[in-house]
Amino acid sequence: MRAKLSVNLLLRANFSRLWRSASFWVSVAVMSAISVFELAVGYQPRLQGGAGILDNRYMIFALLSGVVLSAFCSLFTGSEYSDGTMRNKVAVGHSRTAVYLSNLAVCAAAGVLACCGYILPMVIVGVPLLGPFTMSVSSLLWFTLCAFIMTAAMCAIFTMIAMLNQNKAVVAVICIFLAYFLLFLGIYLNTRLTEQAVIPAREYIENGQILVREAMPNPSYVQGVKRTVFEILYGLPGCQAVQLLATAEACPVRLPLASLGAIAVSTTAGAALFRRKDLK
Repeated sequence: MRAKLSVNLLLRANFSRLWRSASFWVSVAVMSAISVFELAVGYQPRLQGGAGILDNRYMIFALLSGVVLSAFCSLFTGSEYSDGTMRNKVAVGHSRTAVYLSNLAVCAAAGVLACCGYILPMVIVGVPLLGPFTMSVSSLLWFTLCAFIMTAAMCAIFTMIAMLNQNKAVVAVICIFLAYFLLFLGIYLNTRLTEQAVIPAREYIENGQILVREAMPNPSYVQGVKRTVFEILYGLPGCQAVQLLATAEACPVRLPLASLGAIAVSTTAGAALFRRKDLK
């Protein structure tokens, strides 16, 4: 009962600090500004009769969330160290596990709210401006849920890094670099995993003659153990953003499960290491 009360008190204190946090409102504002920009860019193709424009613009928030929240999580959690709040919470009797979990919960909630900062303008303004979504409502909701869980997983990883390092500047650099690294890794893996196994036959003209090149195995096709490793890496939260966009209308169940697994692993490891950390 005491541990539950401790978590509740910490959650209320952290959420109160969240509403006063400039980094949180900047994150929401950045996501909203990008949403408005995407609407403006998509308006011209809409005038030319393009279809499915809103669907494509809507999905972009899955790519952006990790980069934006890498900065927020490092600054928000790092300020607890710089202000001495982290040490004071432990000194007054809160367990380290409760401190860790409360920060994780608030960062994950902030991540979802920042995504909503992108989604709301896209839906409220986008539907009248660009037309309705072409995908079904169930597919749209499923994609959004998968993206939210992936965002929470990214926040869990960033929180673990921030809780284990007291240098706010170093944490910010590490988190931002990790977000970009995972994003570009996802793009690379998507390129490699979508290679065709066989290069199809094709006709071409050489010296005025029509020649036919037979179908042949694609040397760039990834297979065997290497493909298995690539598929595992492709399921990591940051890489998963690219996969979410590629499979938006039929997002496989393994993606949110992989994100939940990342949350469980990073939280367990982070909380265990934080209990042994020397809070200076």
